Amino acid sequence: MDKAIAAREIMLLGALGEARAAAFKAGFEVIALKGAALLELGLYRPGERGMTDVDALVRPQNLLRFEKILAALGFEPMPNSADAWLRPGPGKSPPAIIDIHAGLWHIKNTEELFDWGLEPGPEGLALNLPDLFLHAAVHPLLHHGELSPRGLEDCRRIARKGIEAHGPGFWPSAARKAGFYSLRPAVWTVIRRLLEQGDISAAAAAPFSPRGPERLKAVLFEKAARKHSTALEYLLPALQRPRLVADYLLPDKRFMLRRYGSASAGAYLLRPFRLLGSILLGR
Repeated sequence: MDKAIAAREIMLLGALGEARAAAFKAGFEVIALKGAALLELGLYRPGERGMTDVDALVRPQNLLRFEKILAALGFEPMPNSADAWLRPGPGKSPPAIIDIHAGLWHIKNTEELFDWGLEPGPEGLALNLPDLFLHAAVHPLLHHGELSPRGLEDCRRIARKGIEAHGPGFWPSAARKAGFYSLRPAVWTVIRRLLEQGDISAAAAAPFSPRGPERLKAVLFEKAARKHSTALEYLLPALQRPRLVADYLLPDKRFMLRRYGSASAGAYLLRPFRLLGSILLGR
C-alpha cells in the first residue's frame, strides 16, 4: 500500500461523501463510479489502486442542482474540462476533483440504471455488480480507446465479488444486460481475457460472444484493447452510439463554454478541425 496514494483516495472519497450528503439532503442521489465505487465496495483498499479524481453519476435533471451544491462547498469548474469540478487543497496538497457524469456512453437512457441498476451500498445507492462490471469493462474502451491492465483487474475483482454475492447467476445477469445494451462487442474483449486466465468458464462466457454484424465491431474493440489508437478512441464511441458523432461535432453550449471558453459561431466552426487535429496528433 502506498500511503500517499491512500491519503489522496481517502481525501477524494471524503469530498465525494460531503457532496453526496448535501445532494441527498436536497432530495436526489449521486452515484459513485469507477475507482470510487470499487473503493466503496471494498474491492480495493485505499492506496492499492490509485485515483486522481472521483467520478459521480447524476440524473440529467439534477446536474445544475449538483453543480450549485459543489459551488457552495467551495468547488469551482476545472479549467479546460467540460465536467470536472475542483476544490483547492490546503497548502501544497492536491485539489479534490469530482468529475460529474449526467449520462454514460454505453447506455442511451441512464434512467434505466436509476430504475433497475441501483441497489443500497455502504455510502448510498450504488450500481449493482453486473452493471458495475459492464461499466468497468466498456468505459476504458469507449472513453480512452484502450484496455489497461488496471482496467482488466477492476473487472476481475468485480466478477469475483459478483460470484461471491450472487453465485452462478452473476454471469447470466451480466450477459443479459450486455445483450440488452448492445455491449457484447466491447465486453467480449474483457471476457476472452478472463476466459484465458480461468476467471470464467467457457459455458458462462458463451452468451457474451458477439453475433452476426457484432463480430465486425468486436474486431475493432479487440484492436484497441491490444494497443491504444487515438483514431479508435474517437471511432469506437461512434460505433457504439452513432448519435455521438453529432454530439462530437456540435456539442451543447455548456460544453463549448467549459471546454473552449466560447460558444460563438466561430468556436463551433473550429470544433471539427480541433477534433481532426486531436486524432491526427494523437492527443
